[in-house]
Amino acid sequence: MYIDGGARGNPGPAGFGVRVERPDGTLVEEFGGAIGIATNNVAEYRGLIAALEWARGLGYARVLVRSDSLLLVQQMLGNYKVKHPGLQPLYARARLLSIEIGRVHFEHIERAKNAHADRLANVAMDAAAGNADGNVAPVPENSVQHHPFSALERAVRLFIYRRFVETTQAPDLKEIARATQTKDAEVASALRRLADAHALVLAPASLSVWMAHPFSAVPTDYPVDTNGRRYWANCAWDAAGVLSLVGADGEARTRCADCGDALTLTVRDGAIAGDGVVHYAVPPDRFWENIAYT
Repeated sequence: MYIDGGARGNPGPAGFGVRVERPDGTLVEEFGGAIGIATNNVAEYRGLIAALEWARGLGYARVLVRSDSLLLVQQMLGNYKVKHPGLQPLYARARLLSIEIGRVHFEHIERAKNAHADRLANVAMDAAAGNADGNVAPVPENSVQHHPFSALERAVRLFIYRRFVETTQAPDLKEIARATQTKDAEVASALRRLADAHALVLAPASLSVWMAHPFSAVPTDYPVDTNGRRYWANCAWDAAGVLSLVGADGEARTRCADCGDALTLTVRDGAIAGDGVVHYAVPPDRFWENIAYT
């Protein structure tokens, strides 16, 4: 994926261009966007975000991004800090998209080797300036989202959930650090922050993930069998959540805590199927007083 962005006046009428090729150079797609008044660096990041959103939307799991912006490439590689407040949310969005895709590599190239993306970016800048029709697709202004957690915290949480879905197991700290290309100490801080916010549960006196609702990292009385795998839910309610997340062809089984009768739960078209009544012995607003055993 070749990306480029620019602004006439810096800041000024800005736009970006993206050219997608197969490894042999065959063209896959070209597109761009006029983004109004912005700086060169903002336009570069908007191009990166648009490219990554396109790749994610089509299910690509491995992408090479080539850009003639040394700043963007070095920041995405983690070699430069992102100090400008206007770039920080864009960088956070790009990092999150990279994690969601799976394997995203970055390469700095000479401007001469980025001619196609540069051409598309110039068409987009013409459109931003009102000087041409600009056959480009605009990027929605709300493409940059704001979240209660930092980019790293979101990336850590996303990787934990992806790991649960793909393997039924929780990753350990070093796996998370490798996946997010982050130091162990930073991942440890992110895990504590997520646990404090009830976004996941850590095992007592450790940094091991115990629960990421609805998933349990340890066997429970609520096994969920689907897609040839066995997951563990934390309760009957979470069992329905697991089925909704990983596949509607499975079933969850448990036993009535009173009479011992076997109970089976399935989810079809978003609705729970099966006979029975779910009883909450502890009111939901008190769950977190002792979440592991509620």
